[in-house]
Amino acid sequence: MSCEPAVLRHLRRQFVLNPITALAFYTSSTDGQQYVLVGEDTDIKVYHVQTSRFCGQLPVLRAQSIHGIAVPPVEATHQSNLILVWGGHSIKILSTDLIEELISSHDSAKGLTRGPAEVRAPDWIFDGRVSPFGDGRIVLLTAHNEVIQAHVDPDRSCLVFDSIQSPSRPILYSGNFFWVSKDCVLVAAGTVFGEILVWKCYLGVAEGKRNCEVLFVFTGHEGSIFGVHISPEIHISTGETLRLLASCSDDRTIRVWDITERSDESGHRNQNGYDSRISDARETGFGNNAEATAHDSSSTRCLATVMGHASRIWQVEFPQDQPLSKTSNIIELYSFGEDATAQKWNLSLDSRSSKLNIPSTPSEEVTANLTHQSTFSNHSGKHIWSHAMASRSGGLLIATGGADGKVAVIRSGLERSSPKVADESIREALDKKKAVAWSLADVLQSSQSNDVTTNFQDGSNGPPGSLASPQLSIKPKSAKEAFNRYTFVSDRRLLAATNSGRIFVGAFEGGLIWTELILPNEIGQIVFSHALLGPSKANPMALIGTNNGNIYYYSESGDQGLQLLTKIDGKLGDIFCLSGPSMTSRSSYLQFLVTILRSTNAVIIQVDPNTLITEHIGVTLEQGFMVTAAALTHGYLVLGSRKGVIAALRIGEDGNYSTAFTTEVHKDEAITSIMPLHSRDNQLRNYILSTCRDGKYRIHEITTAPSQPNAVLIHEALPPFVSSVEGVWFSDNGDGSKDLMLCGFRSKNFVVWNETQHYEVATVDCGGSSRSYAWAPLKAQPDGFRFVFTKAGQMYVFSQMVACHKTLKVGGHGREIKAVSASSRYLATAAEDTVIRIWEYDGDHHDHSKLRCVAALEKHATGIQALKWYNNEYLFTSGGNEEFFVWKLNQLESNDFNGLAVVCEAVFPDRSEVGDARITDFDVTCAASDDKGAYEFRISMVLSNSTIQTYAYTKQAGFRLLRRSTYTGACLTQIRHLGRDHVLTAATDGHLALYANTEQGPEEGVDSENSADATAPIPVVTRLHQNTIKSLDVRQVAADVEGSFSEYLVVTGGDDNALGFTHISLPSTAQGVAKTSIVKSKHIIRSAHAAAITGIAIAHLGGDGIVVVSGSNDQRVKVWKLVDWQGQKQQLRAQLLDERYSSVADAGGLEVFEDTDGDRDREGKGKSKKVIVVGVGAEIWELEV
Repeated sequence: MSCEPAVLRHLRRQFVLNPITALAFYTSSTDGQQYVLVGEDTDIKVYHVQTSRFCGQLPVLRAQSIHGIAVPPVEATHQSNLILVWGGHSIKILSTDLIEELISSHDSAKGLTRGPAEVRAPDWIFDGRVSPFGDGRIVLLTAHNEVIQAHVDPDRSCLVFDSIQSPSRPILYSGNFFWVSKDCVLVAAGTVFGEILVWKCYLGVAEGKRNCEVLFVFTGHEGSIFGVHISPEIHISTGETLRLLASCSDDRTIRVWDITERSDESGHRNQNGYDSRISDARETGFGNNAEATAHDSSSTRCLATVMGHASRIWQVEFPQDQPLSKTSNIIELYSFGEDATAQKWNLSLDSRSSKLNIPSTPSEEVTANLTHQSTFSNHSGKHIWSHAMASRSGGLLIATGGADGKVAVIRSGLERSSPKVADESIREALDKKKAVAWSLADVLQSSQSNDVTTNFQDGSNGPPGSLASPQLSIKPKSAKEAFNRYTFVSDRRLLAATNSGRIFVGAFEGGLIWTELILPNEIGQIVFSHALLGPSKANPMALIGTNNGNIYYYSESGDQGLQLLTKIDGKLGDIFCLSGPSMTSRSSYLQFLVTILRSTNAVIIQVDPNTLITEHIGVTLEQGFMVTAAALTHGYLVLGSRKGVIAALRIGEDGNYSTAFTTEVHKDEAITSIMPLHSRDNQLRNYILSTCRDGKYRIHEITTAPSQPNAVLIHEALPPFVSSVEGVWFSDNGDGSKDLMLCGFRSKNFVVWNETQHYEVATVDCGGSSRSYAWAPLKAQPDGFRFVFTKAGQMYVFSQMVACHKTLKVGGHGREIKAVSASSRYLATAAEDTVIRIWEYDGDHHDHSKLRCVAALEKHATGIQALKWYNNEYLFTSGGNEEFFVWKLNQLESNDFNGLAVVCEAVFPDRSEVGDARITDFDVTCAASDDKGAYEFRISMVLSNSTIQTYAYTKQAGFRLLRRSTYTGACLTQIRHLGRDHVLTAATDGHLALYANTEQGPEEGVDSENSADATAPIPVVTRLHQNTIKSLDVRQVAADVEGSFSEYLVVTGGDDNALGFTHISLPSTAQGVAKTSIVKSKHIIRSAHAAAITGIAIAHLGGDGIVVVSGSNDQRVKVWKLVDWQGQKQQLRAQLLDERYSSVADAGGLEVFEDTDGDRDREGKGKSKKVIVVGVGAEIWELEV
């Protein structure tokens, strides 16, 4: 077999979604705006901070991901026009003019020709800085604690290395520079073996003179030092100036060290500038420095130690501007970890201690305290790999980049182009992120007399007359009186009731102003109506029920206080607001459902908001049905129960509502809310969205068939943020779009989650769900909401105008992607985080949003092994513990919900007795279908225990076993259907096996497993690879005229780095497969890649040859053309058409698909297809064949 060299120009990378490995803030000299430079693989992407606008993309390095970006600070003495970029050994210098052109042109600078060329450093680079003095100098810190001095030669337009300086050469894991003066940089270096070296490097020193001065060698961490950061000089309240060092380690601790230089310590260092303790910094990991450290006065410089994060901590940083006050020495510190969180810490210094006034003794106690302030969970999966900080408008901006490819910006009081949000009081409240506590005494003290009477509306439904106002008390009625009920009338009005029957109105007007409403003393317990979020914008109101059946009316717009509206017989259970004038097109009535304790009867109260005339409509409930949620939609009264049942009621001939049908959603968990969804124009669809305490939300469609009405489940999702979902609403983004917002509880926290954009809006520590609470979204702010709750006998009120973070660049999976599958419209990916994401790809869109996630499916509990599509309607997935799910995709004709509706239609039930095998691969073909959309599928799967099994599946009948057999002791890795009657498998022993796939099930009364094995014909087996076949693709290439034989080409990729090609001829029936199946030819390309080939796909099959795309762990994507593969005697010729560097490490799969536009001609160069490669990230290539 011959192999010809690459021709190139067949692959063009279109899209990358990779871990964000470098970030830097950049202030434009043109418009003064702030931008973020995002290092993603080899390119820099530029985003506008305020608007999240993608400005363009700049290719920087050739085949190396970017690890760091250094931009000279805005406050530099002399502004430099150089930007330093590095990754591994590679270094590139950019001019700020390129960034300015990119910002102004809003396009990608693909032809990067200006500026110094990429150069290779002699060692791995950990940190770098551009001189803030405008002289073009650059310093680089290597992995062996060396400082490389360099400068840009303007004449030759290249980077020139000047000198290398180092006091010792231990192996580093982290490093940080601080430019102290024009000729001196301070270096902090964290070693692999747990030491921290702090030393000075003097620049421009003549040869032979001292150029290094070791200041400190710190020990104490019990693991490698993953991050170090040097603070600026900090002026504390005593007038002292401090410089601190923060470090983080594999031991999950953060330590803060005092590295302030003082004149009385100069005698500790010898004449040549090398500290005598430098030998304590181990260069090899061997040796004992414990004794020296024990007598080292620098060990007392550890000011504080704290354990943080749920796993390893990668980075720490002090903000450059510390908001110190005259009375408080509190220094901010941030950490970033493997748990994908950023955490804020406060370092409190005790200025009275001599600890900060060296000299000191080792016996002194540490007098600084490091306390946790807040946690920002803005990324999914694992790892925050990069971050950047910048000051702006008196606040702090923090950008974080994760393994999920997302860039988030954190700031207390972050503006959303709203001048109201920039108010100082709001910024302060957002920064603290704490609820304001109100005791009953506080509310009584601050409440103002309402001076109104409680009026009773004359009419048949209420007793006439008026009630005199009793004298308001400013004391609690009893020692145990406390708040126990809340409801929001609107986002501006809050009602709070005590267990003694007192009601207070809280008005959000600048602050929170309280007023007590007047009710008779004998009322007792209060029942508030549940808030209908955004129903009657013109006239927000609420109902208040009492033990004796009286129902009062409170309107935000009215000035009459409480009015008696009506009375019902029985003790009130609950009140649900069903609709308002804004929700009904023909009626202006307000409607409420009132339930009665220990009764199967309920009442709908219709209220005319203008006249307050009421009408009662009876509701008959089933025995034991306890209502927990209610809504009206298209003539149905839809109710949710405490036992997880949804009931749809219709009005009968007697004018009352009775049950039409019921649907069980969950056996034990309560339905917490029900919301109708608006159908699209001219679409008569009846959708309801419900939330449940099982942590899921669901969408049902109520069918209108008069003979058999029903609620069909068309969408079910498990958001990652909570253990129970309590409510739902749609936020108005102001641009015509809506986001689905969910709220609920996670442990002791109340969480608000944006389901459309998949990010956490806010987290409030309230103590958990076992308390009274209420919430309301803010109409003017998409991320704004209010939350009130009871904790420790007090009322707490939390208000948020905007989230303290925003998404600058959307991401994807936070773990390695292990499988990918493409349909004609969607891409599906599955990662080690057990999440399946469904994407839409638009190749003509801007780069940062070409790939849009339309659904995230969370049901697998183990690692997902394989994905397969059938058209755009079904997705099949398999995983460990013999998990196999069938997902049904539904198109939702709704103006509210813009996502993809997906429901798990079936769960594979036929697990083995142990049930611990992996379903490593499977194949699906449609065996039959009808005009009603019903399908019968044939599903063949291979397991890690060497079992092969085939099932017939329908929605109605489920899974029916057709055949089960075993291979050998080797683990099966791949399976494909070859027509209707044969199955091809691949295994870890490097063999391909052909089986007859007959559809006869086991005989009645005979053990299915033994029967299947006994009747299975002997397979045809051929060896191709030396070990595991990791990837496989197959195409039918020919069939004879009579249809008695079919031919297939099988392409395989192995763990032996080889590419295999097998030509198979099969009979049209399964009879006698062992005698008539022929392996016509097989070929192997040894060393096709430098590592295991984990992805393979046939991209084109034509008369002039076959085009195959392969991906590997060597981070290369290759395109091959195979000629003369048909015959046994002919020599296969393989031509390497193209080979490109792939940004995806640990590649897990590869798929060829076509864009939604199908095949397109690009300048007459042939048809264009797409190639997606997944692993640690994902990338999409355009392939010309």
